[in-house]
Amino acid sequence: MATEISNGEAKGHRLSTIPSSITLSAEQFEKLYLSPMMRQQPSLARKVGNPTPLALGGFVITTTPLSCCLMAWRGSSGNGIAFIGPIIFLGGLLLLITSILEFVLGNTFPCVVFGTIGGFWFAFAATMIPSFNAAAPYSSSTTSTTAGLTSASFMNTYAFLFITMAVLMLIFLLCATRTNVVYTLIFLSLLLVFLLLSAGYWRLGEGNDAVGDRCIKGAGASLFVASLLGFYLLIAQLFDAVGLPITLPVGDMERFWPRSQK
Repeated sequence: MATEISNGEAKGHRLSTIPSSITLSAEQFEKLYLSPMMRQQPSLARKVGNPTPLALGGFVITTTPLSCCLMAWRGSSGNGIAFIGPIIFLGGLLLLITSILEFVLGNTFPCVVFGTIGGFWFAFAATMIPSFNAAAPYSSSTTSTTAGLTSASFMNTYAFLFITMAVLMLIFLLCATRTNVVYTLIFLSLLLVFLLLSAGYWRLGEGNDAVGDRCIKGAGASLFVASLLGFYLLIAQLFDAVGLPITLPVGDMERFWPRSQK
C-alpha cells in the first residue's frame, strides 16, 4: 500500500512539472500557423479534379494564333488585334479561373503563374480595345505605322511592361526548375518572348522598322515554341486524366532539388 502511495505521489509530482502554457517565438508561431500550405491536398484534388489542363488549353489556343500573327504568316498583322476576344475569354478568363482553383487546392506556384499571366492577357487586350483609347495621349508623336501602332512614344513606354514581364518570367523559370523540364522550357521561351518584344518596340519607336520587325518575328517564333510545349504538356495531363495507357515524359526535376526542411 505504501508503494502505491509513493508511486501516486511520484506521478503527481511529474504532472505538476508539466507547464500549463507554452510560449512560442514569433518565428515558431509563423511556421506553425501562418505559413501557407505547400502541398496539394490529394483527397480534395480527387473530388474537384486537376484544373491545370484548363489553363493550358486557354494558353495554347491563345498563344498559337498570336505567335503566327507576330511572325506575319499568310500576311497576318496587327500584333493580335484580331484576337482580342480569344485573348480575353480564352487566355485571361480561363487562366484566372484556374488560378482560383489552384489556390483552393493549395498549389501556390501554379496559382501565381496562371493568375499573373491571365491578368497580363486582360491588360494586353484592354490596351488594344479601341474604347480604352490607351494610345490617344501619344497620338501627336506619330513616327511609325508598323503593326497598327502609330505612336513612337507609346511603343517606347509600353515596352517597359514587357521588360517587367520578362523579369517575372525569369523568376518563374527559376521556380520551374523544381518541377519538370517542359515547364522550365515554357518559361524560358516566354522569357525570350518578352525580351524580344521589348527590344522590338523600342526599335520601332526609334524608327528602325527593319530591326524592330525582326525582333517581333523572333518573339513570335519563341511564343510558337512555348505553345507547342504547352500542347505537349496538355496532352500529357489529359492522357493521365482519362487513364490512357500512354505516359508522355515531362522530365521530372524534383529529384535534383531536394525540398528544404522547415
